[in-house]
Amino acid sequence: MHFYRIVPALFLSSSLLLRAQTTVPPVPPEEKTISLDTFVVTSGQDAKTAFDLAQGTSILTGQDLLLRQQGTLGETLNGTPGVSSTSYGPGASRPLIRGLGGDRIRVLSNSVGALDASNISPDHNTSLEPLFASRIEVLRGPSTLLYGSSAVGGVVNVIDNTIPATAPAGPVTGTIEARAGGAAGERTGVIAMTAGNPDFALQIDGLRQRSSDVFIPGVARIDAGAPPDQPLGTLPNSDIRTNSISVGGTVFTPTSHLGAAVSAYSTLYGVPTDEPISINLHQRRVDLQGETAAAYGIFQGVRARFGLGDYEHSEVADRTVVNTTFKNHAWEGRIELPNILTDTVSGTFGFQAARSDFSAVGEEVVTPQSITTSQALFALEEWKLGAWNLQAGGRLEQQSIKLGVVDPALPVVPGYSATTGEKKPDTGASGSVGAVYYPAKDWSIGLNLAYTERLPTAQERYSNGPHGGTGAYEIGTSDLRNEHSVGLDLSIRHRVGFVTGSVSAFVNRFQGYIFEQEQPPGLTPAVNNPDGLTPYQFVAKDAEFHGGEVELTFHLVDGEVRRLHLDLTSDYVRAEQTTDGVPLPRIPPFRFGAALRYEDGRLSLGAGTRSVARQDRIADTETPTAGYTLLNADLTYMLPAGRVRYEFFARGNNLTNEAARVHTSFLKDFAPVPGRGVTTGVRIHF
Repeated sequence: MHFYRIVPALFLSSSLLLRAQTTVPPVPPEEKTISLDTFVVTSGQDAKTAFDLAQGTSILTGQDLLLRQQGTLGETLNGTPGVSSTSYGPGASRPLIRGLGGDRIRVLSNSVGALDASNISPDHNTSLEPLFASRIEVLRGPSTLLYGSSAVGGVVNVIDNTIPATAPAGPVTGTIEARAGGAAGERTGVIAMTAGNPDFALQIDGLRQRSSDVFIPGVARIDAGAPPDQPLGTLPNSDIRTNSISVGGTVFTPTSHLGAAVSAYSTLYGVPTDEPISINLHQRRVDLQGETAAAYGIFQGVRARFGLGDYEHSEVADRTVVNTTFKNHAWEGRIELPNILTDTVSGTFGFQAARSDFSAVGEEVVTPQSITTSQALFALEEWKLGAWNLQAGGRLEQQSIKLGVVDPALPVVPGYSATTGEKKPDTGASGSVGAVYYPAKDWSIGLNLAYTERLPTAQERYSNGPHGGTGAYEIGTSDLRNEHSVGLDLSIRHRVGFVTGSVSAFVNRFQGYIFEQEQPPGLTPAVNNPDGLTPYQFVAKDAEFHGGEVELTFHLVDGEVRRLHLDLTSDYVRAEQTTDGVPLPRIPPFRFGAALRYEDGRLSLGAGTRSVARQDRIADTETPTAGYTLLNADLTYMLPAGRVRYEFFARGNNLTNEAARVHTSFLKDFAPVPGRGVTTGVRIHF
């Protein structure tokens, strides 16, 4: 499918939405469904809703989030329009937004960075626990530059109650959840409790999760090197063990609050690669969060957030032999100053700073030890002008990468140069302008134009070694310059009536797009590459991404008690390296989903399919991936019992036991999508 095909589809979807509004009687006021008025992460005078943003947005919250929560962040979000996943086995999966991943996606924990190493390699899982999330917000599009130059692809913000943001509703409230089953025989227990009064709140969260090797249809490996005697129906080395605990507290006054939390997260998961390894991951973290609404001049208060993380993971062979240990001692903080400049102009000024001390020791030291520091000033201002809401933002960022000890025995290859103590400073400026137009009641049209400069990472500049996770010998290019991109994003939204939802289209052009390109054999000496891994070097060439998303809900029955909704979703992205006129690798194919949901207060039933097209527009080093259709269903029943509410649920995934492989995954020939699985559980709210 080409871009010229999706543009008519986008206009057709929007025209269907328009036609539905004119041919169906209006919904009575008491039966209105507002699906776009959900708060999202954004810097500004006030929290914005999806309806009022200039760029594409998705939000998972409430029942929708509970039914989609998985053990990894990538799989929890997979299927959201515009969002796919790296799918590096059941234990590691990071979000991809509009075909962009890695360092171009900012993963946040309550608006502060994850402070892990998940952006370095697809086999590194995020240190965030999706089962604790109360809301996950996804901003698609380039205007997310306020959270860093690396957010050119988008922002994923995982919101939880680790630090209570509001005073508790009672002396003790909380949720206990137990779930079991699925394709991996999952056994999970979660507890979240809040205690306190209007002046103080204490939050305690805990999780324990165990799962076995994943059940799959057929065999795991289908590549040329697949052993003839591999087991049927099982994905070897795909079990997971996870533990997480956090304790946080907040003090409240009439105009402010100040809170802190300490947390510990650990997971041991298998990676089903050619030579199976396990990753033993630990993170200890301290977070601070404060806000005051006391006004001073044009400023309406102060919001501050800070996170300090101590991260480590080891790649272990045979569950006993440590091959390589990665460490990241990092912190990040931001201060926002909401302001009102005039009666019609308001926004936020802010400052952000971060430091990362990254190192690796062992057999696969791809990147030398490095310390990366950054400081940035940013601003977002809005001007309300009748039916228009004009938005403008800017960011000035300075980054410095300082290398530690560099192995003098590393091979010398073209474009690579690194010396101990070398310091590489960079400065980047980014800006965006946008407008939201309200042509009629409950309609909005958002248009956003952004220019972004992304600063190269230490990995892209100084990698020089074997990387088993990607099966490549990775080589940096020391003199990489800033990556420049210009992005245009258009969205049409409707929030009330028989049809609600949004239709979006985007185009993003890069100058000096940095990616790994396969190099001729023999580029690396055999002594440093004994396994004969294919050499890949980080290079910069021009590129273009374009595509769109459709997310529509047909409110077939929308009464006060009974509701029947039909949800239709679709997304498409086409990406090409325009310097040489060839497709970029691991780009998600066209997807389409349809789901029907019935609710009557206590009972909720849902069933849906997600179809993924064949991907045969591939890079030279790829193979085509067959299309597939997955059938899923769920059931939830609420049972009130005084002050306690029981919620029984069942969820069935891949009910037809389809043999499916994910094109965006490095492991598509090693690890298919899990087979048929039914998960059951109960949540107790008190």
